[in-house]
Amino acid sequence: MKRRDFVAGTLAASLAVPALAQAYPDKPVRIVVPNPPGGSADYIARFFQTPLQRVLGQPLAVSNVVGGGTSIGNRQVRDAAPDGHTVLAIHQALLTAATLKVMDFGPEAFAQVAQVATEYVTVVVNSKAPYQTLPAFLAAAKAGDLKAGVQIGAINHFLFLSLGDATGTKFRYVNTGGGGPTRTALAGGHVDCAFLTVNEAKPLVDSGDLKIVAIFAPQRLASWPNLATAREQGTDLLLNLNYWWWMPKATPRARVDRFADALRIAMNDPEVVQKYAEFNMSAVFLKGAELEAEIARQYEAMKKLAERNNVTAT
Repeated sequence: MKRRDFVAGTLAASLAVPALAQAYPDKPVRIVVPNPPGGSADYIARFFQTPLQRVLGQPLAVSNVVGGGTSIGNRQVRDAAPDGHTVLAIHQALLTAATLKVMDFGPEAFAQVAQVATEYVTVVVNSKAPYQTLPAFLAAAKAGDLKAGVQIGAINHFLFLSLGDATGTKFRYVNTGGGGPTRTALAGGHVDCAFLTVNEAKPLVDSGDLKIVAIFAPQRLASWPNLATAREQGTDLLLNLNYWWWMPKATPRARVDRFADALRIAMNDPEVVQKYAEFNMSAVFLKGAELEAEIARQYEAMKKLAERNNVTAT
């Protein structure tokens, strides 16, 4: 996937905090995360909660609205008053749910606010599995049905579709859910493999229960120098999560831009910078036409991927 790095620097005077002290927001802002607490989208919302409060001058409440393959939370934001006080924080799960018709709307139903980060993902197996490298893992997948823990229609499902498409492998999907329950199912031996972020995998890697086979990043992580990339192991594939913020479709453009600019300021907050480093995330800022083009590109690629693999949500 195409990577754009945000280069931190001095912001123009028009983006300074005092310039944001205008009418919007004039009441608390609700951030809807359509995933359970403790997942990657939830992390991002909570990283930004306090810094955004300082920038915007209003309280922000993070609300986890779980169910329907993210569709319940997504729908709440879509149907909220378009005044900029209800915001959705989610990664590509919005696109995957729309692709597989988990919900009857997609990115066109929202105003696209900003991208704030990219995080590369890993494929993880039980530490007792006989395949501990990516080539051995792919050979095992080709030899028989490996059970992949996913939430059908979610981003972890599409990550396996992407891996299979690139390597000629097939997986048998077990609907374990998001990162937390999938990690537990993998450690318990109920599935054979999972896609997780480094942070999601770390506790059970540290305990010796799980093994990361590869990270699908351009290079090794500075904090995990012994973690080999997929490229190093013969599979030239990059897979990541992009963290996006959305508002109801009819939200005035000035309010969308105002919130986007507040996010950009908050990205330079020491708390956020520290969290990005701790969670091995790259700061990547996109807004406006550039963001819309990137989302459209990824959405089209996902629809083609689902069509090639003849997959549906049911």
